[in-house]
Amino acid sequence: MKRVYVLAAVLAVAIGSSAAMALDAPAAIKDRQDFYKDLGKSVKGLGEELKSSSPNVAELKKFAAAIDASAPKIPALFPAGTGPEAGIKTGAKAEIWQKPDEFKKDAADMAAAAHALNVAAQSGDVAAVKDAAGKLGEACKACHQTFREKEH
Repeated sequence: MKRVYVLAAVLAVAIGSSAAMALDAPAAIKDRQDFYKDLGKSVKGLGEELKSSSPNVAELKKFAAAIDASAPKIPALFPAGTGPEAGIKTGAKAEIWQKPDEFKKDAADMAAAAHALNVAAQSGDVAAVKDAAGKLGEACKACHQTFREKEH
């Protein structure tokens, strides 16, 4: 009889843990979306500075440093259960979890490009920043083509 109670307790904890994890999906997706909105602001700010006839190097440094600091965090923003199966509007495709090695490689490529951008920005060489920004854009596009919905 004691075993039945122990088994029931173990099942209750397991079910409770699963329910708690499911309840975390909306928060995780919101955190991820907020992260990308912030990252997007830095990318947009950098792009606007680069379009200027005389870019503000201090602003380039600030935006590039923010992008560099954010980029390595990307893989951790996609825990299991936070994709389309969560039933919450998200641009994340199921392929992120179906092809985790490819996703991690693309994310690492983006982080490397973000770091190169930051190195160029910190040097103050605007031409180097423009070149590095183009490479960052290519890295972003490569990941988006496979792992992000076109419209979300």
